[in-house]
Amino acid sequence: MERQRKGFNRLAAIYDYLLLIPPGRGFIKSQNELIPLLPQKKSCLIIGGGTGTFLRSLIISGKVTRIVYLDISEKMLSQASNKIKDLNQKCNVEFRRGSLDRITEDEKFDLIVTNFFLDLFSPDEVKAWIRLIHNKLSEEGLFYFTDLQISRGKTFKTFMNNIYIKMLYFFFRNTTAISGKTLIDLRTEILQSGFNVVYEKGYLKELFYSAIFKKRS
Repeated sequence: MERQRKGFNRLAAIYDYLLLIPPGRGFIKSQNELIPLLPQKKSCLIIGGGTGTFLRSLIISGKVTRIVYLDISEKMLSQASNKIKDLNQKCNVEFRRGSLDRITEDEKFDLIVTNFFLDLFSPDEVKAWIRLIHNKLSEEGLFYFTDLQISRGKTFKTFMNNIYIKMLYFFFRNTTAISGKTLIDLRTEILQSGFNVVYEKGYLKELFYSAIFKKRS
């Protein structure tokens, strides 16, 4: 965890600039696109929100009144805090540095967000995070998810997508010591963990995937 914290601290200053490199803009578009489809929610937990691009968009949308923003990197949290300073916001934002241990046993949320977060972990850690998300959602809560997805087929585009994903894993494993070694089928993991799809959409020939899930009744 400490190596990961230091790694993401080092990346914080340049992280937004990395997204200017194609197909980096797809990261921003895919995570923001489903915000208009969200109903009004009181409380929201954003896990691994990074420099706050999604946080700013969510606050501007007016969809939530309280946000807990969780990240292991204090420099990412600082970037996110600076990114919303100019907003005349009615939303209360609490920044927390840490991981699972910073979510208290009795806390429940109406909306939980992970954007390009679950792909950082090993399969067992992914399962643990999804269980936590399921447990921390209120009865009518929603899980807002955006991430990379495995490209299937034998087209040149599919080949390039998979090469890009391998490059990302090489980069992040060497700069931030993430435990994930390769991309798994995150959509299937979520569906098998007691969730149903409310909305979903793919981007850039299915390199990116966004969805809103709810707990299966």
